[in-house]
Amino acid sequence: MTALVPNTRLSHGTIECMDHKASRRFYEEVLGLGSVRPLPAAQYLWNGGPWSLVCVGIGVETKPQGVENRFCLRVTSAAEVDAARDTALRLQGEHKIKKIGPIEVHGNVRSFMLCDRDTNWWEISNTSGATYDEAFARGDVSA
Repeated sequence: MTALVPNTRLSHGTIECMDHKASRRFYEEVLGLGSVRPLPAAQYLWNGGPWSLVCVGIGVETKPQGVENRFCLRVTSAAEVDAARDTALRLQGEHKIKKIGPIEVHGNVRSFMLCDRDTNWWEISNTSGATYDEAFARGDVSA
């Protein structure tokens, strides 16, 4: 099958924020993401590699997102998941984190989710770096 759009890579996704300065501080200090603001209305969030998030400042209340619409950040161990959650709980008021979910365990994967000041959801997980390579190698599940 020939694609209608012969693309070369998945470039970026987009999220919203109300206050670039406050949100940037959360992205850098809590989530450990790099950020740069090349445009007055947008900042780029990056953690290396060919993919990034563009955070668009809308200046008003953001549209609430569901937890199903989240971005996952990987850490290397279950202990780092626990430490990240402890840090999020400690900084919740300072960074206006709206919600912090409980630790969940599925097999060897440990994770939790949080909703930031702009209603964007983040999952912190110790999933394998090869998760998507493995999934695409296995292919579709049978119905």
